[in-house]
Amino acid sequence: MLSPDSSGVPAVSRRRVLVDAGRGLLALTLIGAAAPACGSKEPPGPDPLEAQLDAARRDSDLAGAAAKAAAPALVPALTAVADQRARHATALAEELARAAGKPTATPAESSTPTTAASAGPPPSVQDVVDALRASADSATRLVPTLSGYRAGLVGSIAASCASSFTVLFPSGSRPQ
Repeated sequence: MLSPDSSGVPAVSRRRVLVDAGRGLLALTLIGAAAPACGSKEPPGPDPLEAQLDAARRDSDLAGAAAKAAAPALVPALTAVADQRARHATALAEELARAAGKPTATPAESSTPTTAASAGPPPSVQDVVDALRASADSATRLVPTLSGYRAGLVGSIAASCASSFTVLFPSGSRPQ
């Protein structure tokens, strides 16, 4: 309650200040609790690393199949590419599991079953190079949208893919 002071300025009681402050805090608490419920939060889309994981698995399978039909001189390089892309798939799967708060799957659980060989011809070395180039380009485009560890992981995958197809076929030599 306000009471005039000898100076003519109305005085505010301590009780009045505490009651009004309590009401203000209560109002802020209610607004803070209700605000998230009012927002139209869209469900999150698929994790961008899932596409990278799929590409790594496809590339690994492709390089492994190409190694079975390639010239003996190219088998070690194609096997190395298959192994690298399998390790990329493992690292990506671990990061996806960590981000989702799920335990990391064991290697036996995380591997995808390989499909039976198709009736067509086995993949060529050029198919592997094209897949690696596409994976490197995709990862390179994704890196600027990520931050922290994920950006480093995808950046290193992009560099690995680019160096693999560059070293596998240095300029001037073409697969046959």
